[in-house]
Amino acid sequence: MEKFVIKGPSNHINGIVNISGAKNSCLPLMASSILFKNEVFLKNVPFVNDVFTMIKLLTSLGSKIKISIKNKTIRIINNKNHKLIVPYNLVSTMRAGVLTMGPLLGKYQKRNIFVAKGGGCSLGIRDINYHLSGFKSLHAFNTLKDGYVKISSKKGLVGSKFRFPNVTVTGTANLIMAAVLAKGVSIFKNISIEPEVVDLINFLNKSGAKIKFIGKRTIKIVGVKEFLNGEHEIIGDRIEAFSYLCVGAISKGKVTVKNIDPKFLNSEITTLKKIGFLIDTKGKSISLNCKKKLKPINFKTGPFPKFATDNMPALMAVLSKIPGKSIVEETIFSNRFMAAPELCRMGANIKIKKNNATIIGQKFLNGADCISSDLRTTFAIILGALSSNGKSEIQRVYHGLRGYYRLVFKLRKIGVNIKSVV
Repeated sequence: MEKFVIKGPSNHINGIVNISGAKNSCLPLMASSILFKNEVFLKNVPFVNDVFTMIKLLTSLGSKIKISIKNKTIRIINNKNHKLIVPYNLVSTMRAGVLTMGPLLGKYQKRNIFVAKGGGCSLGIRDINYHLSGFKSLHAFNTLKDGYVKISSKKGLVGSKFRFPNVTVTGTANLIMAAVLAKGVSIFKNISIEPEVVDLINFLNKSGAKIKFIGKRTIKIVGVKEFLNGEHEIIGDRIEAFSYLCVGAISKGKVTVKNIDPKFLNSEITTLKKIGFLIDTKGKSISLNCKKKLKPINFKTGPFPKFATDNMPALMAVLSKIPGKSIVEETIFSNRFMAAPELCRMGANIKIKKNNATIIGQKFLNGADCISSDLRTTFAIILGALSSNGKSEIQRVYHGLRGYYRLVFKLRKIGVNIKSVV
């Protein structure tokens, strides 16, 4: 099994990282291709493991897919009806597989659709009840049998009004993809406004959908009859961008990330500035430089435009080396602090109590053998390891390869002493 070996410390890293397309945008865009009768062409595709899993999933449903890794493109062709069973062996490793439910329901409204309940990272309770409640408002009803959700709308989907009890990214995307082909008008409130959701909305609107914001978290959808062809360039990955900024932060160096809209990271940039880092934004790039004196901070995660939960583990690693006491409040997932015990193996001082982490910054960390448990934990452990004295070995790095394209290559390019060992 593949593992990473890192020799630290890597101090004062100075380099430029070209950010890939957003994995969390690419996956719902790929799922939305089910809605189309002909062809969808996506550019700036990040060929991470989750994207290949989605390719397998769509192929298993009947789509024809042509990829060009060199050109970062995917062409998805639908010239026949899809199969209506989304298998567990693919959904179990990638939660985004549940995003096929919305477009399958939208396109095949009066048929029975079977979707295995999803998997992905172990971040606590990540149910799909909000998805199913939203579908029910459109007159689609479900039952659960043998781990599969059976859902259908015998008389066809009908536009509705629905308010999400809590903000959900995948729930919003799923309901939008079902509603764009429903009869009549839908109004959805308290939706996610994450850049990845807005990217999906922009793509569907370019392809003929009628989706309009009528409030900060409220959209109006007028159903259309069909989608024929679509083409779109995927936005830059804000989580990847912040992760590499944290490489500069923890090494007290200077890192510039390119191909990313700074507006996607307003809250994170503000937080970094409060710690004492110099941040410069220009066009589609963000640069981080380190001051001599840094200070601890208290912050909490939240739905966009607040600090992203996916970015919290990386900053937790950075704070583990900043003198003083920092407190992190996690408001999205119940099990988001999986990086803490691994960082503590390197000498970090992090105490977890319910949804709060208290971090006492240490002057030095030391290399250790660690195990990754989820996608973002992987990068947090890498940050700890590259800033530690000595050698670290990180097991189960396949979690990180689900979401970071050419991870080892990009880290080595800016000066991190890391290698992949099988």
